[in-house]
Amino acid sequence: MERLSLVCQLVLQVKERERERNRDYNQPSIHTTRYRCLKMERQAVHLETSGSKVGQVNKQQRRSYDANFKIMVVNKAESSNNCQAAKKFGVTECNIRRWRAEKQRLKDANSQRKSFRGPQSGRFIEVDRRVYEYVREKRSEGMPITRAVIQLKALEIARELNITGFKASLGWCRRMMRRNGLSLRRRTSLAQHLPSDFGEKLLSFQRFVINLRKKHSYPLDHIGNADQTPVYFDMPTSVTVNRKGEKSVLVKSTGNEKSRVTVMLTCLADGSKLPPYVILKRKTVPKDPMPAGIIVRAQEKGWMESGLVVDWLKVVWGARYGGLRKRRNMLVLDAFRGHLTEPVKSQVRAMNGDLVIIPGGMSSQLQVLDVVVNKPFKDNLRKKYTEWLLSGNHALKPTGKKQKPSVRLLCEWILHAWDAVPSQSIIDGFKKCCISNALDGSEDDVVWEEPVEAEQLGSDDSESVTEMGRWRG
Repeated sequence: MERLSLVCQLVLQVKERERERNRDYNQPSIHTTRYRCLKMERQAVHLETSGSKVGQVNKQQRRSYDANFKIMVVNKAESSNNCQAAKKFGVTECNIRRWRAEKQRLKDANSQRKSFRGPQSGRFIEVDRRVYEYVREKRSEGMPITRAVIQLKALEIARELNITGFKASLGWCRRMMRRNGLSLRRRTSLAQHLPSDFGEKLLSFQRFVINLRKKHSYPLDHIGNADQTPVYFDMPTSVTVNRKGEKSVLVKSTGNEKSRVTVMLTCLADGSKLPPYVILKRKTVPKDPMPAGIIVRAQEKGWMESGLVVDWLKVVWGARYGGLRKRRNMLVLDAFRGHLTEPVKSQVRAMNGDLVIIPGGMSSQLQVLDVVVNKPFKDNLRKKYTEWLLSGNHALKPTGKKQKPSVRLLCEWILHAWDAVPSQSIIDGFKKCCISNALDGSEDDVVWEEPVEAEQLGSDDSESVTEMGRWRG
């Protein structure tokens, strides 16, 4: 019995050793496990540092890649080969070959786009083409086009082509517009287009101004530019902070968005600013006292006319430092018809001045106030208006609505906004507009530098001056 029990124990021990041996064979050793973990960590870190920056690369196996990642892989494959790029970025070589064939499309696509799905030209190519031609023709005439008009036109074309099953749905309309680069746009004011002979007019203007300066040697504080700009009683911003997802975003005002005054601003080449000249849309000037440093006049339509230009020359331009002694001066104005009348020219000559008129269509490049002043001036005005609107201290009408700002308050805002315009930007603007450049020609190329953001006003450029002799009063 003892011998049998010993034999049984030996058999059990042998079986136990076999089971342990099999378990050790199937399970990797500690060194192997550590090696595999380090290798996976290195690959993950490498992908995180070299892949897309938008969180697309992670430790798991990738199934989709954006255009930015694909272009990066393609660049690596072109600099080395497909095999090395596949090992570096953890993708297959067949994907790299396909991406290299689509390289141009990937560059043109959105950097976050992951695929090109759906027909690129649509199922009804002829309908798309004819609808697009129709839209382009009507828009060239300035006619309004809506998506409903596009759908009706598409159905009409489909009937002409005997196409059945075409519904011209809203989804088709959106896809057709996206394929042809069309979108819904908000109506804007007419942008000023530079004339075809822009370079020639610019050089002629520059030569004319330089010749006058060499002949008369104007001091910088006797070289000026003036222009009119509208200022509205209500200046609500079109952008506001609001909760996401809300369908209605309201911006309150006093309802006087169309009530305005005209302000004539004047600046000198040394950075000085003359008092603003305000024209109210009324028959008489208010009896309330106005703040010091501003001149207020009244006109039935609130416009600048020839008689008011002469008055401005007397009370603003003639009252500047040195104006009473009638030192030789140069005044730059745009081609507004009120600046070209004989009374205005006679008054400028009587003040020993030379009148320089900016050619039509060139005010966005040669008008100092348009180039560097009007934009910050209007921004400062809107800031003061927003502060007043948020203050809650408003007079009310009998109906309970807010009254518009008073004329005196608006004049205070104009003065504050005008004082806030930096003098250095005015000095740089005169050089940018080829008016106060160095006479040795060292600053003639300033006009070709990157333009300063400006508010372009095209209403005063309806008339052009074609002869150089008319630039001088």
